[in-house]
Amino acid sequence: MSRWLRQHQLAITAVLVACFALWLYAPIRHYPLLYDDLLTIRLVKALNYATVWRPNPDFGYYRPLLFLPYLFTHSLFGYYPPSFLYAQNLGLHALAAALLTTLAWRLWQRWPRALAAGLLFASYPFAYQAVDVAGNNVYPLLVVLVLLAGHTYLQALTGHRVWWVVTAVLFMLTLLSHELAVLFGAFAALMQWAAAQRVEITQWRLKPGLHALVFNLSRSPYLLFLASGLLYILLYRFLPTAEALPSASDSPWWPKALYWGQAAGYPLVWVGARWSVFTADVIVVGSLLIMLACTGWAARWPRNRLALLLGWGWWGITAVLLTLTLPTDYVLHGPRLTYLGSVGISLLWAVLLDALFTWRRVGQMVWALALAAMLLPGSLFVRGRMAALADLGTVVDVMARHMLPRPLAEGVLFVNLPAWSVPAHPTFPVGVEIAALMGHHLFAEELVWHNLNQVRPVRAIGMAGLQRDPGHPYGIHDQAEDMGDVAAWAPAGAHVFISQFTTAGVEAQYTGHFWPGEAATNHLAWMGDYRLVTATAVACEDTLTLTTTWQLPAAPAPTTSLFVQALAADGRLVGQNDGPPLNLPPEMLALPTGWLVTDRRTVSLADAPAALLIGAYDYLSGDRFPATDAGERPLPDNALPLPVAPCPGS
Repeated sequence: MSRWLRQHQLAITAVLVACFALWLYAPIRHYPLLYDDLLTIRLVKALNYATVWRPNPDFGYYRPLLFLPYLFTHSLFGYYPPSFLYAQNLGLHALAAALLTTLAWRLWQRWPRALAAGLLFASYPFAYQAVDVAGNNVYPLLVVLVLLAGHTYLQALTGHRVWWVVTAVLFMLTLLSHELAVLFGAFAALMQWAAAQRVEITQWRLKPGLHALVFNLSRSPYLLFLASGLLYILLYRFLPTAEALPSASDSPWWPKALYWGQAAGYPLVWVGARWSVFTADVIVVGSLLIMLACTGWAARWPRNRLALLLGWGWWGITAVLLTLTLPTDYVLHGPRLTYLGSVGISLLWAVLLDALFTWRRVGQMVWALALAAMLLPGSLFVRGRMAALADLGTVVDVMARHMLPRPLAEGVLFVNLPAWSVPAHPTFPVGVEIAALMGHHLFAEELVWHNLNQVRPVRAIGMAGLQRDPGHPYGIHDQAEDMGDVAAWAPAGAHVFISQFTTAGVEAQYTGHFWPGEAATNHLAWMGDYRLVTATAVACEDTLTLTTTWQLPAAPAPTTSLFVQALAADGRLVGQNDGPPLNLPPEMLALPTGWLVTDRRTVSLADAPAALLIGAYDYLSGDRFPATDAGERPLPDNALPLPVAPCPGS
């Protein structure tokens, strides 16, 4: 190794780890605002830079630093651009990984431990929810502040008293970010013990009585932070906040213990889960026993013992606190909760892997292979969960593409708006690998308003008849039972977006809109009681897009459907798309008199079309409705022929 590399080894390692973290979570910069992002924006609207420090009676926790980034973002842009909010989470995660890398280096001066700890933290599988939801920003912020305070704490131990002030300030900030900050005193003790061989602790001059009272505080300054954390817990109970969660007293502890055991031995659990013959209990307990055996083997060397205690202790106290205070369902659905504990797990596995270097000739190769074997499934799992979240957000992308240029008075009607999904075959045996777009505590209006930065009418309904079985559990956000009085909630009309869960993912379609057009005086044809006002067809490559405008009867027959047939020059059928207008049941379209429906549908083409036929029929009997043209002349085969225009620009 060259002299320059030796001098900058730490900086290079930390930068590499940060770049890896940025690369792994880079897809989140394209996400829409979703889930708790929307709740945070709802709450922050009532706050400013002064009131944000007060307890919020509408929020179950006291976390001022949760809202500050949103206040800053709004001050900067006037709204909440998703890419900027997600960039903050991404930057915090990368910074946390770099800080952990430097902490491991500071404690042990070994680049294998530093590199492994940083990379394992960056790709830790269960913590994905803390990064890929902007509203969970307090978790990466908490870890950044805790690690910064850990660095300044170790620096203060060397006798630089100004660092005690900096540590105290950082500790106060951690308390304002998340309640788990009360554990900092315990983390400080573990770091101090692990650094005992490298840090010379400077004695404080105290009076004898006080010296005895605080149990030799000069060598145990972490006791001050432990006491401060306990005092904060007592004061926290009197803050005027909303009730956060139900008590965990009646919640079974064993599933939570298994979940945290899985979070510790996740590489071994991942391997064990590939054999379906084992139950979750056997896989998790067996993995922990293997980890304990590896810990015992690594502890043969005295230099590893305090390092192992740091890893196990950091993870253990976090797991115990959350197991005792949170209900089971909340833990099993909340992988973000493991983000703080993953610091300890990453340090622990880094020490265990480093023990491989005792095999002098092959140790480095085995270490690299073992580290890669842990990083690969963890990274794939994180990317898979992000892909599932992006899949749910497809409907937001489709809606934004169509609605951004439309007048604000026009509304949005979501049909089967995705709420959440979980895989049919989870990667890990314990917990819920959920991807959530909406929650029952959120409104579809918020989804539209904040992703488009537009306030317009919005309604979300569920339709069981349009839902499919994709082979995995999913949820629909149906905050309204039906379309309701459209003239009341969307007097200028609304655009329809229908989502379906399929085996390939979420399919979101824009099927058209209904609007209060004037009664049509001109038309192209009558199809039974349906008046066809306008129609255009455009073929681009292997897809034909048909846009038709209809005036429907006051009470459409529930079995009415439209047919669209694309014909080649020789009369062959090269594409077809049947279904009612807007792909909604006709009885739902009991619109006010004079309203029009613009239907938009696509037809997949097997060959170039020469003509198009449009008609209406009863889908139960298969009989076509009588069709006449504008001059009331019967149409051949009760279908109106339409020319097909070429793709614009072709």
